[in-house]
Order: sequence, then structure tokens, then C-alpha cells
Amino acid sequence: MKKLSLLTISVLIIGAFRADAQSLHNTAWKTYITSLNDTLTLHIGGDTSFVTVSTGDVVVRSIFQASGDTLSMSDFDGQYACQNGAGKYKYTVKEDKLTMKMITDPCDGRGTAIDGIVWDRAKISKN
Repeated sequence: MKKLSLLTISVLIIGAFRADAQSLHNTAWKTYITSLNDTLTLHIGGDTSFVTVSTGDVVVRSIFQASGDTLSMSDFDGQYACQNGAGKYKYTVKEDKLTMKMITDPCDGRGTAIDGIVWDRAKISKN
């Protein structure tokens, strides 16, 4: 019985750690886009996300949802907003790197900007 209890606790701790490690909520991610000659930062909140350029200007805002290893983004504001519908991506987080692989996206521009790009975890400022 004691072994079973320890095993159960260990599984719960590992499961909680894994779920937290994979959570995208309240995180930020950076990547350099050669064609723009600029660094983009993806800020993910609870149910929205936004992307800024190195000057801090917001270039797109989206409704953001994540479930399991799949996320969806539906843009609603910004100069690069695609309002043709939500893009769906399978995502992985490994060693502070985020990669999104397109499942479906009605917006070619968003798909090109996100599909297969590696984002590095960024620190979130607490201003």
C-alpha cells in the first residue's frame, strides 16, 4: 500500500510538472525574421495573444486557445491581422523553444510566418 501511495504521488507530481512545462499561457517567445530584418515577440496571455516588433509596436492581436498539443489563433486587430478565420497548429515546447506546425490556416501570410519557425522563450517584464 505504501509503495502504491508513493507511486501515485510521483505520477501526480510528474504530471503536474509536465502540464506546467507545456503550458503556453502567460509566456512570451522571440524569433528573428530575416525577411523583416527584425525580432518578433509573441506574447501569450490567458485567451489572447499579440505580436510586437523590436520597437514594441503591436503588429497583430489574436484570440488564442490551446488544448493538448494543439493551438488556434484568430486575429482581430493589427496591420498583419488575417480575419479569414482561425489558424490551427500543433505545437511543441522543448528546452525553452516553441515550434508550431500548421494543421490548417486559411491565411497564407500567418501560415508562412508561423509554420516551422522556432521561437525562444523570452522573459516577461513585470512593469
